[in-house]
Amino acid sequence: MKDNRNLVIGIALFIIGVTGLFVLSGMRPSTGGMMGGTMMMDRAGMKEMMKNMMGAQLPPGLDPEHLPDPRSSGAQLLARYCTQCHELPGPGLHTAGEWPSVVGRMNRRMRMMSGMMHDIEAPNNDELRTLAAYLQQHAQIPIDRARYTDLSAPDGKLFEAMCSQCHALLDPRQHTSDEWPSVIGRMMQNMKTVGKQLPDQATLETVVEFLQTHAK
Repeated sequence: MKDNRNLVIGIALFIIGVTGLFVLSGMRPSTGGMMGGTMMMDRAGMKEMMKNMMGAQLPPGLDPEHLPDPRSSGAQLLARYCTQCHELPGPGLHTAGEWPSVVGRMNRRMRMMSGMMHDIEAPNNDELRTLAAYLQQHAQIPIDRARYTDLSAPDGKLFEAMCSQCHALLDPRQHTSDEWPSVIGRMMQNMKTVGKQLPDQATLETVVEFLQTHAK
């Protein structure tokens, strides 16, 4: 009952948001009404609406080629379904334990919107299982603080202060020494996108060196 109630509330908020977007942009929904399945909005319109409504709460977006195992079925499904409403998230956005509930919540939203909009689709059960397995396989690995005693050292504190602004502190062994500079480069772009204060060059170099020292 609670889940159904939340779904009804979500639908109501969605309709209110869409109506507000129409008003602000000067667009008008079709005369058939939104719940009649004739509302004219494509994926580009949905992305714009979500950006206006949620802003920095949405993932900043990842190049599909930067996904782990980008040719796999899981990566392809992630790019197919998750970019309908927002930019492409990376599996490292959440831990393996967090992903099932996130995937379930996103699937409910896709199913809700697919019944209201002509250009939104939801995965079938097999696709959903493949997608969830891919996200969990490549999920963020939270750091084991007992393993890294130098987190309390100046370099470790800089690493924690910079990287914990957007997500749980991850394990440096999640990437190789060669991978970390480009990963950090993408993170800097993400921080800029969501309005976080960027570190100076000295801090950035210190953090990269810390990560490379403990890389896999």
